[in-house]
Amino acid sequence: MSNIIESASVDDIALYLQREDGIDAQNAHQEAQHIIDGFHDMMAKGIIKGWYFNEQGHLELLPSDNALKIIANRK
Repeated sequence: MSNIIESASVDDIALYLQREDGIDAQNAHQEAQHIIDGFHDMMAKGIIKGWYFNEQGHLELLPSDNALKIIANRK
């Protein structure tokens, strides 16, 4: 799973938002683009490596190795 990068597209996330939040297609697509932009920002900062839908169909973030080290050191 560590090689996943951007496996959920804007359209995939928009459909997810329509299903889960009951919003219309246009607003779902705009919100999905905003989410993707945030993910790209987190990737640029080295916080995540990517995102994907898990086995239950929920959107998950894949933390970077550096983020995992920081989390492990705080425990």
